[in-house]
Amino acid sequence: MSMPVSVNLDHITESISLDECYELLIESKFDPADEESFLAVAPLLKKLNNNKTFLAETLIDELAGTSKLAGQHNQYTPQVLLLKAPNSATNFFIRANIWLAKDDPMLQLAGEKSFFYHVPHDHNFNFLTAGYLGSGYESDYYEYDFYNVEGYPGEPVDLRFIERKKLQPEQIMLYRAHKDVHKQLPADELSVSLNIMPSDMFAHLKPQYVFNAQCTKIERPTATSNSSTEPAMHFIARCGGEAGQQFLENMARNSIIEEDRVKAVKAMTAMHDSPEGKLATLQEYGFSSGSNLVRSMAYEHARSLALL
Repeated sequence: MSMPVSVNLDHITESISLDECYELLIESKFDPADEESFLAVAPLLKKLNNNKTFLAETLIDELAGTSKLAGQHNQYTPQVLLLKAPNSATNFFIRANIWLAKDDPMLQLAGEKSFFYHVPHDHNFNFLTAGYLGSGYESDYYEYDFYNVEGYPGEPVDLRFIERKKLQPEQIMLYRAHKDVHKQLPADELSVSLNIMPSDMFAHLKPQYVFNAQCTKIERPTATSNSSTEPAMHFIARCGGEAGQQFLENMARNSIIEEDRVKAVKAMTAMHDSPEGKLATLQEYGFSSGSNLVRSMAYEHARSLALL
């Protein structure tokens, strides 16, 4: 059986400030890529989690325009508040997640998936989480063999259900990269969790996945590479001339980011008006690729264009 590692730190009653936690994390020189090293700083998250006034004070400061967060462009997702941003001197950042209750009008208006409820997914990094406020949200936990999948949309995956469990108030958990799959369920009441997250500059090179609602196959890879590269590649295909064509050909064949290879193939394919031209491009750069993922996604793109 596998699931996120739960850490019992109920004996820790001391509280520290956000700044103190941040400085102590830097001093610890912990390695977020190493599970044991990450677990070693869990007591610091517990001490921050014990401080039940810092988050409200931080929000008041930010909304009043006096917080240092104001310069951090704190639009992460609709539910996330960035508390300490990553920078060149750290390998982590700190955030708070707001989990709206199932009957909250905002949740009903925006839809549950806007707040990442009912979206089974894994992560390509380890991270620590703590139940800060409210009764917490439940998750369905699964495990799967990450190294036994190719990663293309629609690929069948053997996700094995482990259990349904709630992130309890004051609980600390370590989610493990490529091991723990979770589908979060709407909370019974407004809840908040705190996270220590790695700021891995190479994270975009590591795949992670969103699975279908039935947890039987990959729905799509999570957008781990820069999402703006796809329209940029289409622009290069249309306006880059011969140099642009050479760039896209090299990208399609040699990029170390397999998703970017697919984007280059799609951009070149879109330049052809005829089905024959589109299919020939997909055959040359996609079907014959040495990457299983690129081949699979090229075939899927061909099917979506009714070329196969």
